[in-house]
Amino acid sequence: MNKDMQSLIRTYANLIVTSGVSLYPGQCLQIKSGPDTYWFAQEIALAAYESGAQLVRIETEDLKLIGKRAEVQTEKELSYVPDFNRQIDFEMMVKDWAYVRIDNTEDRHWLEHADAAKLSAYKSGMAESGKFYQISRMRNEHPWCVVCAPGPEWAKAVLGPDATVEEFWDVLAPILRLDTPDPIQAWKDHSDMLLKRCKKLDDLHIAKLHFTNSFTDLTIGFTDKHVWMGGGDPLPSGGWFIANIPTEEVFTTPDRLTAEGYVTTTRPVSVMDSLVEGVTLEFAGGKVISCTAKKGQAVMDRFLDTDEGARYLGEVALVDEDSPIAQSNHIFHSILFDENASCHLALGAGYPSCLANAAELNSDEKLLSAGCNRSLVHTDFMVGSADMHIDAITRDGDRVTIMDNGKFVL
Repeated sequence: MNKDMQSLIRTYANLIVTSGVSLYPGQCLQIKSGPDTYWFAQEIALAAYESGAQLVRIETEDLKLIGKRAEVQTEKELSYVPDFNRQIDFEMMVKDWAYVRIDNTEDRHWLEHADAAKLSAYKSGMAESGKFYQISRMRNEHPWCVVCAPGPEWAKAVLGPDATVEEFWDVLAPILRLDTPDPIQAWKDHSDMLLKRCKKLDDLHIAKLHFTNSFTDLTIGFTDKHVWMGGGDPLPSGGWFIANIPTEEVFTTPDRLTAEGYVTTTRPVSVMDSLVEGVTLEFAGGKVISCTAKKGQAVMDRFLDTDEGARYLGEVALVDEDSPIAQSNHIFHSILFDENASCHLALGAGYPSCLANAAELNSDEKLLSAGCNRSLVHTDFMVGSADMHIDAITRDGDRVTIMDNGKFVL
């Protein structure tokens, strides 16, 4: 590894610790990683200890072994999760651990031919086991951050079979703002811009958004309690963290029963660790009533059957087509990157933190009554395009153009 790459890696790891989870001295950190990105988990751990972490714990998710389980075990066997997982989650919540997940871009091929029903059983078991910690994170009660680590498999998937990791870093450095004199300040400036965009959207008092392009005509409603977020999230302590690095989105929680029309995805998406492409979703009364996929139909069918909430929207996110990820003209085969190149919608759990009265909504029943979707899953589907047009219908009945030709005009 050359010196410049080593410097980029150290800078990136420090950015995740300092800006991503805003680690404070004495705080503990858990990092989730696949085997082939463990090296980067170690780099993050080293940066965390330099920042005063009390303990860093690295959890490895091995998709090769999960694939073998899916080959030889029944759905019931695959859904088993040991009780100590819940105990670990409980300790992390009580003692305010920070959490980093490295997206599994190097090992996903191990599940290419896995049975969709069995993968669904495995994912459902893990989601059920970790649901309380998931809810806690979605309420922004503890800092968390999702990142990616460049490796040879991911580089080839994005740039072609002859690509090197060094060439891939050249693509990623400006997207991650690692090529700036002070990446931490660059991310602060970028976050401030996204927060100002949120303020403009909040000031409109939006009742509905209408999405249209050549293959989408979808209307989504919002309660009067919804707020827009982006660029960072507040913690109970008063601090801030950045849940995704990179991030280019502003997002909010829709009213789960309001989506009407149809929408078609514009980028591949990983669903239950399997790539799905060309998905068209039709909604009525907020619910997906029809789903067709050019690739991954069986996976989508299983995903939508995870639970009732998997068929309803939990997030609406707006991303300008001028984002550095979109401008790179690459498909990254990672939700983290591809969702930040394009407007996207998430099926599954909504973010209570995007509702002004979130503190009052302390049960699933109250969240559902407030329009916030509940589910064991939350998966983003990219729907933005260069011809996307989005109008807002305000609570006063005015129609205001938010985006035109995929770019913010507000």
